[in-house]
Amino acid sequence: MSFIFSKEQRLLNSKDYTHVFTASERKSSDSYFTVLRRFSLSEKYSRLGVVVAKKNIRRAHERNRVKRLIRESFRYYQWSNSYDVVVLAKHSAQYVDNRVLFKSLLRHWERIGQ
Repeated sequence: MSFIFSKEQRLLNSKDYTHVFTASERKSSDSYFTVLRRFSLSEKYSRLGVVVAKKNIRRAHERNRVKRLIRESFRYYQWSNSYDVVVLAKHSAQYVDNRVLFKSLLRHWERIGQ
């Protein structure tokens, strides 16, 4: 099991994001995140896309903290199938500590992985 977050494990362009947004197969949402999943275009890896809007989280250091946590959580959680996953951060994510966000993400990974 590898915990590396390589370039192959990222959604890199708008085509990849559109693939998930247009017809997501699973959706999970709470007060901190909305997570969308679709079977991957890539055969090898599950891939992650992160959307943290400046409109929702104003300060750059808070946006970066949330993005770091999302990537870290994604690296630790491994699926047997390959999925394209997009995580959208909500406004309330900036006000809670890392432990709460990490637990929230783990619940999302379990829900969408079924």
